[in-house]
Amino acid sequence: MAQQDEHEWPLSLDEYARYGRQMIMPEWGLDGQLAVRKARVAVVGAGGLGCPALQYIIGAGVGEVTIIDHDTVSASNLHRQVLHTTERVGMNKTLSACIALKAINPHPTLNPVTEPLTPANALTILRDHDLVLDCTDRPYTRYLINDACVRLSLPLVSGAALGAAGQWAVYGGSYDDTKRACYRCLWPKPGPSGRCDEAGVWGPVTGMVGSGMAAEALRLLASGGGGKGSLHILHLGGSPMVRTVGMRPRSAKCVACGPNATVTDDLDSHDYVALCGETPAVPEVPDRMSVGDLRAVVGSPEVVVIDTRPPHEYGICSLPHTMNIPLASILASRADVPPGRAIFLCRRGNDSQVAAAAFRQSGREATDVRGGLVAWSHEIDPHFPLY
Repeated sequence: MAQQDEHEWPLSLDEYARYGRQMIMPEWGLDGQLAVRKARVAVVGAGGLGCPALQYIIGAGVGEVTIIDHDTVSASNLHRQVLHTTERVGMNKTLSACIALKAINPHPTLNPVTEPLTPANALTILRDHDLVLDCTDRPYTRYLINDACVRLSLPLVSGAALGAAGQWAVYGGSYDDTKRACYRCLWPKPGPSGRCDEAGVWGPVTGMVGSGMAAEALRLLASGGGGKGSLHILHLGGSPMVRTVGMRPRSAKCVACGPNATVTDDLDSHDYVALCGETPAVPEVPDRMSVGDLRAVVGSPEVVVIDTRPPHEYGICSLPHTMNIPLASILASRADVPPGRAIFLCRRGNDSQVAAAAFRQSGREATDVRGGLVAWSHEIDPHFPLY
């Protein structure tokens, strides 16, 4: 019997060994592996969701992956962003992820994009891919990615994680009446925005959501899974921990994919701040204090310094001679503030502005500290902990 020519094998010997445990599944097989290998996938965000998603799609052998992220690695990322390391703090996340991914699997082609995704470049960057994963955490970007995917008829796997909860689903891809709704169909307006740097997040939650996103992506690539899709909802305290519900069909009123859509290929002509419902920043008032000004007066009997963070954050670290009254109590007029000039302080100088403005409306003299505790650590006391 003649020996088979090695060039007749569609995969290399290393790929047969590397991907064997998934190819022996009947729903995957060699055809599924070949489909995965020829796929081009774009992943927007190399953070808490992007790291586990990238790890699994690269491990599975997706042929070409574009990674888009302009942010840099920080120490606060490392409890959940599993591709990055202490040694790479300060490095661009895309470049850091590429180092780790090449160590996992040398076969896929990696295309790092270190610029932010914007209305001006989204269609150009995402074009010519087979699938997009949205691993970002900002409503502006979520709706932009959805709109670009609608214009390009690309399926979108989108996920979110905050605190102990998360969700993920597949959206769009083909826009006749039998196919999946786009992200805007289900979420025409964003809910209350939240970012993990403000509200916190369990590391395993981002890992579970990112892994779920990778599973959906690989299912689509290996088997061409279609249908109207499902929304997967995770809560660490839930029973069951993950619930799956059927998604509504496309909305005829959708501004992105409906028959009377107002979103066009000229994404740069749309005001995404207004369109996505993001709240403008609170205007700064001219008499805000610097952290240097605060150092000169903190502890003085003429002033009372009020830290507006939640009690559990105040317990992590706080300045001497301050008192804790959460912002919610101030806005609800439940704050019992001692007499004296009120100086409001928070983590970054955002909530403190809101608190000072509300306090002034009651007729009391008040100001706040620009840059908050982050500025205090950077400019006054480098030993004051940041989190």
